[in-house]
Amino acid sequence: MMIMDQYDDDEQQQGAGFNPADLLRTFMRRKWLFLIPFVLCLGMAYVAIKTMRPIYFSAGQVRVIQEATAARTLTEGMPRYRSSRDADRETMTLIRTIVTSPIFLQRVVTELDLTVLDMLPGLVEAGQVTNAGKPVEGVLMDRMVSTLEKSIRVGNQESQIFTIGVRHERPELAFRLAREILDRFLEEEQAGRLEVTTTTRDFLNEQRQIYIDALENAQERLTAFQRSMLSTSLVGNPVNEQNLAQAEGLLSDFRHRIEELEFTDITQSREAARAVLPAVGQLEPLVGREADVLAIMRDLADLEYNQIVTALTARQGRDTQNLLGTMRLSLDSQLSRRIAEEYPQLGGAERRTVTMYLYTLNYRDVLDRVAARFSEQVEEYRNFLTRQPEQAANLSRLQSEVESAQSMLHNIEQDITRENLSLAASMSEIGYRIEVRREPRMPFGPIEPDKKKLAMMGIALALAIGVGLVLLAEMLDRSFKSVQQIESTLKLKVIGALPVVDDGPFDNLRRRRVLLWFIIVIVILILAAVGLLWVYPRFQ
Repeated sequence: MMIMDQYDDDEQQQGAGFNPADLLRTFMRRKWLFLIPFVLCLGMAYVAIKTMRPIYFSAGQVRVIQEATAARTLTEGMPRYRSSRDADRETMTLIRTIVTSPIFLQRVVTELDLTVLDMLPGLVEAGQVTNAGKPVEGVLMDRMVSTLEKSIRVGNQESQIFTIGVRHERPELAFRLAREILDRFLEEEQAGRLEVTTTTRDFLNEQRQIYIDALENAQERLTAFQRSMLSTSLVGNPVNEQNLAQAEGLLSDFRHRIEELEFTDITQSREAARAVLPAVGQLEPLVGREADVLAIMRDLADLEYNQIVTALTARQGRDTQNLLGTMRLSLDSQLSRRIAEEYPQLGGAERRTVTMYLYTLNYRDVLDRVAARFSEQVEEYRNFLTRQPEQAANLSRLQSEVESAQSMLHNIEQDITRENLSLAASMSEIGYRIEVRREPRMPFGPIEPDKKKLAMMGIALALAIGVGLVLLAEMLDRSFKSVQQIESTLKLKVIGALPVVDDGPFDNLRRRRVLLWFIIVIVILILAAVGLLWVYPRFQ
């Protein structure tokens, strides 16, 4: 017979491996399953374009500026990020948190006097709301806020540049909402930074008062114990059991400093002064007995002693250092004036040489007084430990409480100073600020429906449905496709085949095929409608 063309062609084309021609013939044989979804999906995309309500979009841009500063006190409060991507992610979270806050959106709705007609026109059209032009509260307010939240869009266009926009069916309302949300966001962001700083500062101020009271109580207990149990020689003694070893080390260093001053500075300056003024030895006792010089030396001795106490108790000593410098200059000036009065014939350089010698000599006396005073206190406390160990332990405990309270109070005062600086930096927007890069504008045209996007979505949906139908048809097809398949199934040699008969008893098959195509078309329309008319608007 001469009716084996189809099977002969299939048989000739069979071979090992994948054959693209077989795939092409399969799709050509099922071409209507592939073409009909394209027509229906593109038609549904056209319907969506014509029936969707136009959506307008208005947005403004903000720029986040982060500036490095060399001030260590200020940089402690500045944000730290490993990369610009982390910084952008953190800023996106901050913007979304603020602009989608229900309280924030309620203020926007109230400030703009928005009504149900503005935010929920669907309820008005359905007749579910009366007095639609009046401000609302309660459940309707919550629904308006929820609708507004869904219409807000926050994006990151470039590094440290962000957009804040609003989608709405009315272009003028989209513009008003975008402008109001942008302005309020800037206010809320700055207020949030200031609130964190002021809250921390207020808490630290409260803690500061608590530790001031604790320090006063500890000092009162220590003073009372010293007055009742100890000799008057130990009252006010900065040496205790915890810092005794440190005090001895400081005393040793201080004595070493005096020795260096004696054998180096004084010896050299004495020789230089005698070369200029051989009778300088007669001036030494005269200058040392003057009231002005003695007063300055007493003040210097007190300041040097306070500096040792500061090092012993780990307190801040900037004021002591400044006063020491001032008093040293005063001593130098007083000695220089006195030498100028006694020996006016000396020149400026010669008078300076003699002044340096007398200054070094008198300052050695100051250091000797300080060393003797501090050595006496160390020795008194050692003797006290030997005579009264129990009272020494109590004294050490009370002194530790005082020092602990002083240390904590000092740390809190440093934190308060740092927070005050951080607050001032935040108010002046040093290091970190957000500024408007572009104000929202009135939209000139709708952004939705997007014809290109809907067309591409229709094509993608049609392609997916078409490929799926072709594959499904091939999987469900039980007809023979080659002579080998017939012989393998029937176990007989095939010598010929007849074409498919389409009339007579096969009328029922044709009706079933028409019904099947009708169902396929309905399913395709349903899928296209769901994808283009329901899913697409909810992802915009």
